[in-house]
Amino acid sequence: MDIASETSSTQKKIINAAIKVFSEKGFEGATTSEIAQEAGVAEGTIFRHFGTKKGILHGILVSAVTSFQKPQFMVSLAEVIEKGDAHSLIHMIKEQLEAIEKQLPLLKMLFYEAQFHTEVQEIIMEKIARPILDLLSQSIGKQKDMQKFRCLDTNLMAVSLISSLWGYVVWKQIAPEQETIDEEEALTQLMDIWLKGVEVNPYNS
Repeated sequence: MDIASETSSTQKKIINAAIKVFSEKGFEGATTSEIAQEAGVAEGTIFRHFGTKKGILHGILVSAVTSFQKPQFMVSLAEVIEKGDAHSLIHMIKEQLEAIEKQLPLLKMLFYEAQFHTEVQEIIMEKIARPILDLLSQSIGKQKDMQKFRCLDTNLMAVSLISSLWGYVVWKQIAPEQETIDEEEALTQLMDIWLKGVEVNPYNS
């Protein structure tokens, strides 16, 4: 994971160690001593940099916002949606999903802890999810204005696209043996489903 430039190397080590330990044991089940051992630092070093275990979680959130807020992937995705270039769209998504997969421990940990920490939920929604959805909604809205997309709820269309891509990433992790086609073909079909639906003769509306 990429940590903000102002974060010290020691803080980076602690944050990365905490992501691993939180992912394995959850926030409540993890201890600062386990995080210190994973990071290769003294437990006192953690308290000096973050104060408390909750402070580490806050540090992870700050780093996540830096990494994911309006990422280039979503900017590119929005641009390709406007251009309507399906080939470029599939190629770009394939490249970027590989990078996103490397962030899965962080993402899974944050989504899990969001169930128990309101502040985590709020930051994910307002600082990460909302800017991404707004960006995609703008591009989808332009396509609707040109009557290239159906007159459906713009926000819901953006949510469905992100959900499809995220679901594919998760599916690859939990059931890799179920993949019967290569990734490029899978993404081609996934985007075709999102753009055109699954009906043989979809109605116009």
